[in-house]
Amino acid sequence: MRSFSRANGLVAVLLLSACSGNYSGGTATSGNNGGTDSGTPSKTVQEFFGKSAQTNLNNCRTCHVPGGVADTDEGKLFMLSSNPNEDYDNVYDSWIALDKGVETNKILTNPSDPAQHHSGGQPWPVGSQPYNALKVVLGCWENPDSCAALLASNVSTPTAPLALLGSARGGHAWFDFCEGKSDSTVLPADPRSLVQPGINANKAVYYNAFWKDCHREPEKVGEAAPAKTCGELRTLSAQGRTLIEGNGAIGAGWYFGGNGSKGNLTAAKYNTVWEKWGLPSRPDNFDQLVAERYGMGMGAARNPYPLPGEDPNKTNGGTGQLPTGLTQTHDAEGRWTGNIGTNCHVCHSGQVGTPADGPGLGALYGNSNSLSEFGQLDTDLGGSAVPGVPIPVPIIVGKTRGTNNALALQIITFLVAGDLRPLDPNFIGFTVFTPNGGSLDTPAWWNMGHRPTKFQDGFLAMDALRADFGFFLPGPGPDGFGWVKEHVRAGDTWLMSLKSPAFPGPINTALAEQGAVLFHSKNLWAEGLDNPSPKPEGGNGSCASCHGAYSPRYVNDSRYLDTPALEGVASYIVPRDLIATDKWRVDSDSEAAEQYGKEDFFAYPETINSDPNLDCSTQNRAEIRQGRAPGYLAPPLYGVWASGPYLHNGSVPNVMEILNPAERKSIWRRVSTPARFDQLGKVVMGYDTNFQRAYDKEKLGWKYDALACGAPGTTPYLDCDPANQDADPALGQMINILNSSNPFLWYLGLAPSTDQQLENRKIYNTHMYGQSNVGHTFTSVLNEQERKAILEYLKTL
Repeated sequence: MRSFSRANGLVAVLLLSACSGNYSGGTATSGNNGGTDSGTPSKTVQEFFGKSAQTNLNNCRTCHVPGGVADTDEGKLFMLSSNPNEDYDNVYDSWIALDKGVETNKILTNPSDPAQHHSGGQPWPVGSQPYNALKVVLGCWENPDSCAALLASNVSTPTAPLALLGSARGGHAWFDFCEGKSDSTVLPADPRSLVQPGINANKAVYYNAFWKDCHREPEKVGEAAPAKTCGELRTLSAQGRTLIEGNGAIGAGWYFGGNGSKGNLTAAKYNTVWEKWGLPSRPDNFDQLVAERYGMGMGAARNPYPLPGEDPNKTNGGTGQLPTGLTQTHDAEGRWTGNIGTNCHVCHSGQVGTPADGPGLGALYGNSNSLSEFGQLDTDLGGSAVPGVPIPVPIIVGKTRGTNNALALQIITFLVAGDLRPLDPNFIGFTVFTPNGGSLDTPAWWNMGHRPTKFQDGFLAMDALRADFGFFLPGPGPDGFGWVKEHVRAGDTWLMSLKSPAFPGPINTALAEQGAVLFHSKNLWAEGLDNPSPKPEGGNGSCASCHGAYSPRYVNDSRYLDTPALEGVASYIVPRDLIATDKWRVDSDSEAAEQYGKEDFFAYPETINSDPNLDCSTQNRAEIRQGRAPGYLAPPLYGVWASGPYLHNGSVPNVMEILNPAERKSIWRRVSTPARFDQLGKVVMGYDTNFQRAYDKEKLGWKYDALACGAPGTTPYLDCDPANQDADPALGQMINILNSSNPFLWYLGLAPSTDQQLENRKIYNTHMYGQSNVGHTFTSVLNEQERKAILEYLKTL
């Protein structure tokens, strides 16, 4: 048998960076594996081990095997093999090396005692079947004379654990529930509505932002109630799909026009946009170049517009193909108009590969559009980069391709909603002294069904549906507001139906299972890790404590969730100074902004209530937060592999650099789609979405080039410091101070007028205002093998 140094063994196991145990919990209220009574006592310890203990070791085998995350100098003190026939000897060897004993031996205490800081958590609580069975085995080894009595007193058989891998892929639980059920089937409670004060107290997953029912008094709100049956759910979803998906559907919505017929531009004008590209004639791949230049997905579904000389009503809409962010409208009689409207997809829907890469790939609804440069379309056509403003103005709503500031609170409140109240006591603070929020990356739609609050900082309840239709509003006032009220329930229902696609590449199942254990159980603040970040106030210190539980094994463990219905629900607003990411989005939602905004139409002012648990208006007001610090909402992670870049401002290009902050680059540029050989240097191509060529499957994100200060598109001493690549230049800091002094200066700027200026907007410079890539350093304590395992697990979500 193997031998180990006793002192080294004890120290090593205390620092064990591995995972083991049963982890099952099933549906037992305690989260323990109770096992079943086998009826007949074992005659030997070997027989008992095989009958009552060995099955539980299959969970240890997830990590404690050669090549697993526990295959370290420390972890080798408890190591299994791929051959279960060797388990008895392997466990016995480890027991000897760890100083024998029973209830004091680390083989038993690590997976049962929280004080041991076991990376795999405590899957064998004291009194559980796995704990008791192994206790009998160790007792027989420690005192053979008492073995017969121990075997006679314990006849349990372990219960098979639930799977480590499995994902709902987002959406809303109602749609999964209704699969195969009749239209008359009554829906269960909305899982998000379960997130109320007191939910999940002292559990592994932590919540501090709660569901609000904005439709508690329907006569005041004037909107349709949520579906009550599967049939109503299907009907509402179909109506919402027509409204939001576009593709030339009758009744499709568009910016600032509801679902009317006028559109934002005519097909005739659209057909001339190539003239702004400096080409001698219309290119034969015009449709694809539009999608590339203006950053939109190109879907497989037909989305027609009429080419020059075509009558759309004689060609079923035309033979041209619009990108997903545009749709042709119909008149009141259902005839094609030749008018084109801009829709939600210019910000919310991008592209990942093609349908040939895997089911659901290609143009993706709701993954957030990291390609977007749609404001340039209006600019090229003689308008402005501001949606709805038809003349050129020196305003830009995003500084980098793929980002925007759609939460431009002052612009939305004053211009879109027409909500100008200069006598409001918070008007000056909101209008003059609130900082701008800077660049934003749009959250994924497919997570809406697992979020009780909206947006990056949770400033509105998820049930505050009107904000979803802010840019569909067909003018402020009763008519426009009435249109939103009439349609928003259907739109929200379809958005909740969307699912994230499955990762199309190979997945190392064994490594992903190790990642599942680490994601849900590894305490990043365990003794000896010396995490440089403060620990969140709740949860078990794992990734899941902020981002929710997904693995069936943990979802059904009541130590993690009060009910399995909370699978994937994330509702922890991490305090701004704790998450320590770029602060300007949180600060832009100032107390003055919250107080002024609570009376705005989109914030459901009719629900304002003296009881903060019933008030559905702005959710970050001091009286609503009740001591909770403002911060950023940790999002659910369904489809995280397909929704990069990351952090609320899109400043980190891949998930690996989220987990390993030291690898982040201060200036980077995502790779572009190669131009056709005869168009090289003549056209602007967008970011490359080819999954095989441009996606980094090891780091989970799109490939990019790191740039040095002084590279084309950067300005030394203004937006970077050539002497210190990571430092903010002094002049740039002064500009950032000005941008933070009020909400409007950041928008000032001229839209690109040359192809090179458009190319320069592909550069993400983290020294610029609102674009810092700092923060979320919790995971810096993970080692390389642990990061790889967690990345592999995230592919499965």
